[in-house]
Amino acid sequence: MTDDRFQPPAPWDAPAGSETEPGTLRQRRVMMLLEERARRIELVEALAGAGGLKPERTASVLCAELYELETAATEVGLNGLGALARAMCRVIEHLGGAKPAPPRQREVIVLDDNEVTRDLIALALQAEGHHVRSASCVAELALLVRERRPHVLLSEARMPDAPGARFCHYLRHVTMLEKIPIVIFSSARGDELATLAREAGAELYLSKDQGIGDLMGGLARLFETIG
Repeated sequence: MTDDRFQPPAPWDAPAGSETEPGTLRQRRVMMLLEERARRIELVEALAGAGGLKPERTASVLCAELYELETAATEVGLNGLGALARAMCRVIEHLGGAKPAPPRQREVIVLDDNEVTRDLIALALQAEGHHVRSASCVAELALLVRERRPHVLLSEARMPDAPGARFCHYLRHVTMLEKIPIVIFSSARGDELATLAREAGAELYLSKDQGIGDLMGGLARLFETIG
């Protein structure tokens, strides 16, 4: 007969609210932290592969992401992970020739309802030293413009809360963006893209198929013309 008067507790039989309880707030915070940093580092990899970042800028952005990971990991007590992130950053600085971004040159708002697209463009612009704010809808854009006017608005041409025709005219009317250059970076292609951009009144328009590298080149030329 088995004596079951005493059984040692299993590792997961911790008192409610303890640090070892599965699904605690601390554990969820750690998981969200790791998932967010991993997602952003994947985006950096995608940018580098698409030609949107030069090697030294890629190294710099990776170091910045690892620094954020080190800081956040240390805050939640993951000192080992923080040390690993710090060591990886030093290796990248040594091998990749990481250089700090130049002083921030322009204020850019990125308007797109796709989160991945917003993050990709923001990373590429930040690597060139620009200050970037993002909006997922026209209503959010209007709030950002009231806070601080940008030098350039970079936008998808098809937004759920905006008309397709005369898109830029609509944005300027709703958000008080008079005389602010608008760049269209759209999922539309070919003649459709040209028609959309012409009707919208954009200063520059590119298809997303052209990639981040072409977008960065077009923006650099635009920044030169607007002084």
